[in-house]
Amino acid sequence: MEEKKRVLAGVLLLASFIGLLSWYFLASYLGHRELPEGQEKMLTVHDDLFAIDGFHDGNKVAVGKFGLILLSKDGGKSWQRRPSDTGNALSAISFADNEHGFVAGSGGTLLMTNDGGSSWRSQTSGTTDQLLGVHAVTPTKIIVVGAFGTLLFTSNGGQSWSKHELNWDVLIGRIIKETGYVEPNLNGVYFSSPTFGWIVGEFGLVLKTDDGGKSWNSQRYGTDLPQLYAVKFLDDHRGWAMGQAGSLIQTTDGGRHWSPVEIATKRDLYNASLDGQRGIIVGDGVALASSDAGSGWRLMSLKNEGKWLGGVMLKSSEAIAVGQAGTTQLLTVGNLASQSATEAR
Repeated sequence: MEEKKRVLAGVLLLASFIGLLSWYFLASYLGHRELPEGQEKMLTVHDDLFAIDGFHDGNKVAVGKFGLILLSKDGGKSWQRRPSDTGNALSAISFADNEHGFVAGSGGTLLMTNDGGSSWRSQTSGTTDQLLGVHAVTPTKIIVVGAFGTLLFTSNGGQSWSKHELNWDVLIGRIIKETGYVEPNLNGVYFSSPTFGWIVGEFGLVLKTDDGGKSWNSQRYGTDLPQLYAVKFLDDHRGWAMGQAGSLIQTTDGGRHWSPVEIATKRDLYNASLDGQRGIIVGDGVALASSDAGSGWRLMSLKNEGKWLGGVMLKSSEAIAVGQAGTTQLLTVGNLASQSATEAR
């Protein structure tokens, strides 16, 4: 009975995590669909992309449903498909440097590269739960988060992974008393340095570590708060977290205090990228830009406003956003006026 409850909870998680992405995550996880043969080098309109990362002066890698990995060596102008040896949905990616990158996905999938994304090999995560966020602090220290409060840690580049058990009675005791719910979904993780890191998830949850992940404390949560999907920091003090219904919160003191940011949308926000004074947030058919270190955010005009964007990578005034139906858009922040380039498929 408990196992059936966990399976049902997993289905509900997918429905609430990233709106339209849910069916693809579930289908891949249950093995209902596999990538058709003969499409190794073909990117079709059905190949959704969920995340993108890479170092500024190195390769860019985008990941998506059914084990899709795309590599760009020219800043997003062209893309080459790379083998992943999995049909599971790949939901998050993080590079520690130009060569070492890690991918997390459904069914406990973990992949790593040490050649800038040209080749990938699987790692043993020790779980079959959905893995939803990853941050490579260094080439050897990586943190992964996911469904049912999953928190994984490696200090040897993924040769072995350990599960960090969080004390939910202490971290969200009030929610447990009110709802009886334990093990909230953890959607995103980010470290501003090897010491300071944050995790976000259900119930508007924000967790922080100041000892490199050995211990965590709650900074924010509540049964009436929207789910948060991603968190990003400019430094150890200034950061933003985003999620359902246009929820955007910010801190200037390392998370001791979080305050809401007023923006001109109520659509879900999925991810963000920051670079100096500039920043971009992407979501369900929307993108927001800032050119003043996040003091103000304004809507950008998109060529395909009806399509969601799940990931974005910014360098200076240019960004690459990826999303629904294989969308890859080149965006310009500039003075907050944006322009979209053609879609690449």
